[in-house]
Amino acid sequence: MAFTTEIRKGMIISYNNEPYIVIAKEFYSPGKGGAFTRTKIKNIKTGKILNQVFKSGEKLDELEVETKSMQYLYADEKDAYFMDPISFEQLTVPLEMVDGGTNYLHTEAKYIIIIYEGAAISVQLPAKIALNVVETSEAVKGNTSGNATKEAILETGAKVFVPLFIRQDDKVVINTETGLYVSKEN
Repeated sequence: MAFTTEIRKGMIISYNNEPYIVIAKEFYSPGKGGAFTRTKIKNIKTGKILNQVFKSGEKLDELEVETKSMQYLYADEKDAYFMDPISFEQLTVPLEMVDGGTNYLHTEAKYIIIIYEGAAISVQLPAKIALNVVETSEAVKGNTSGNATKEAILETGAKVFVPLFIRQDDKVVINTETGLYVSKEN
């Protein structure tokens, strides 16, 4: 059992006797009346998304899940494939369960896979990931005023705005939650 104040993104709960994953939450404490948590929850079995409000002090059933650290192998049109680096067991995860699709999936990175009743239900991306720039335009000298950026295409196909000094084949660090450039990796 968990209280509504303990709700967090990625938490697996039982709501109306169905398993749901919390995909967004906001805590509100209005000046008048009781505090509450507004959530967006997704049914694990059907994929249906609900907007649900939980009053402060309510208890929720948190479900038991298994987590595994796995390496990304490859993806096709609808699924991503991961491998346990110790047992070499492979797991298929539908791409709709991966935030950003394949934009932040890289074969050198490890990902936390959340498993419920033997099936993968969520992929936790690392907070930041380093990716190579495969295409970007050259900066034009004197063409700036302030923090100028340009678009770059990364090795995964993701498009991100980077500072003008970034060149093709540079490695950049991207925040996977916001999709924004963080720094250049040496």
